[in-house]
Amino acid sequence: MSYPEYENIIVEPLAEAEGVVRVTLNRPQALNALSADLLDEFYDFLDRFEEDRNAYVLLLRGAGRSFCAGYDLASSRTVEPGSPGDILQEQSVGRSRRTMIDSVDRYLRLFNTRKPTIAQVHGHCISGGTELISMFDFVVATETAKFGHIAGRHMGTLRTLSLWPWTIGYRRAKELFMTGELIDGKTAEEWGLVNKAVPEEELEDAALHLARKIMRIPLEVNILHKHSVNRWMEIQGLQPAIHSAAEFDVYTAFIEGRPGFRERVEEDGLREALRWRDREWRGTELWDHGKEPGEA
Repeated sequence: MSYPEYENIIVEPLAEAEGVVRVTLNRPQALNALSADLLDEFYDFLDRFEEDRNAYVLLLRGAGRSFCAGYDLASSRTVEPGSPGDILQEQSVGRSRRTMIDSVDRYLRLFNTRKPTIAQVHGHCISGGTELISMFDFVVATETAKFGHIAGRHMGTLRTLSLWPWTIGYRRAKELFMTGELIDGKTAEEWGLVNKAVPEEELEDAALHLARKIMRIPLEVNILHKHSVNRWMEIQGLQPAIHSAAEFDVYTAFIEGRPGFRERVEEDGLREALRWRDREWRGTELWDHGKEPGEA
């Protein structure tokens, strides 16, 4: 099957690893932030990937210096209700809830993709980026990659909680959410957030090696393996848990007396507002940094 040329992603069936289709998030100038346009293209690709008889494994990576910096807050076609880029200034619970539920249902579509999926992560994988990879079957990362939810420092929780209560347990999930700090790839491997952390120069080979190991088993057998595990999570309440998380994310925009990140964007611009948001974490981004909050 031939795939269309997209504006925000690059699709490559790999000749050197037959059966692997590699998708590259291709907004390096924006650190591959997730815009509505990018996500529309990705889900269009996903439908085609499912129908491609020659495709076995989806391998996702990011162009440039980071995998994904989260949701695009500046785009006029944002997927983040109430963000600075949201062209509809008037907010309502109903509108925001509908946007969030639609978004998480798309994530569940990715989670339930029939075929195996691998995320190949380097640089930053932040907020919305962690939600994206949480729906993949496998994650291979560099040891220096950074994971966390920095938008939660001022904007809200994650609409899927990035499945962290399942993957890393509720105590560590609370640690990431309630401190606003990041963990590196080595820690992510120890916590179970990723399958494997490797030196940066080994990342591509490690991801392809995993894909080749998966493809030794007939696809239809691995489809059953995958969805038997997925069903286990569904029986535990995956879908209602994600819908509940999405609703909690909606509430944040309506907190009375919420400090005005959006107002700062309007007055000083997004870059300055982000600096203001992150000021308390400057120099103390990683949870194991050994420094006290506010210490330079």
